[in-house]
Amino acid sequence: MVSLSLVFSLLCGVGSALEQNQLITSVVLTNQNAYPGGTILASIYLKNNSTDILTIQYVGIQFDWMSSDQFYGYDLSSNPTVIIIPSADQFVNSITMTLPENVTTGEHTYFVGVDGLQGTDSFMWDSQTFTLLVQDPKIEQYNYLLAQVSGNITESENNNYQSSKAQSLLTQANLAYEQALVFGNQNSWDEATSLFNNALTYLEQAEVEEQNYLADKGLQETLFIAIGIAVVVIAAILVIIYLTKRKKKSPVLAQTQTTT
Repeated sequence: MVSLSLVFSLLCGVGSALEQNQLITSVVLTNQNAYPGGTILASIYLKNNSTDILTIQYVGIQFDWMSSDQFYGYDLSSNPTVIIIPSADQFVNSITMTLPENVTTGEHTYFVGVDGLQGTDSFMWDSQTFTLLVQDPKIEQYNYLLAQVSGNITESENNNYQSSKAQSLLTQANLAYEQALVFGNQNSWDEATSLFNNALTYLEQAEVEEQNYLADKGLQETLFIAIGIAVVVIAAILVIIYLTKRKKKSPVLAQTQTTT
């Protein structure tokens, strides 16, 4: 990664200083709570508070863990796309930044560096410092499992399990979830994530028990229907046999002749 200001100085000589209040910047991060090795997206907005047109040639972000010649940013010198008239503002294409795996947790500072032209004069400008909180990766895992378990429990409760075993496992999942929240509030991330995983196991087992219960119930219902049909058929056959035999046993009236 190349220093934006260093490259600009080599190309155009030492730049003049843009007054601090002549350029206003704001940074919007997709995630204010970043993690080592994680990726964040930065959107930079620049407002021209000077009386000259500002042509932005280099723009980037430098964090306190980076050396002075490193920036996350863009080289726009060959094709300036950010040209800001006085009193106007403009959005710079979002910058994707991957944090080092070994970055320390805690608060870190960063600033926006801008090189360009104020009218026809070159300038170099640094913004005020901003703060980024780098958190323990275990917190990321905790938050991920928190959302997953919470959603799965809600889904399971909406299924209205009929199986008593499934209902019992759902209760155990809820207990593990509540205990995990307690450990989370105490920053005991290992214990909390372990309980979240237990809850997920209970939920998976509950779903299996419910499916087995429904399958057995369906089989029993099918069997009952088959037995009922068989009983009706047998009864009908017996009735037919009975009526047939009765018909055969009916007396035949003899015809008699009378003489006059």
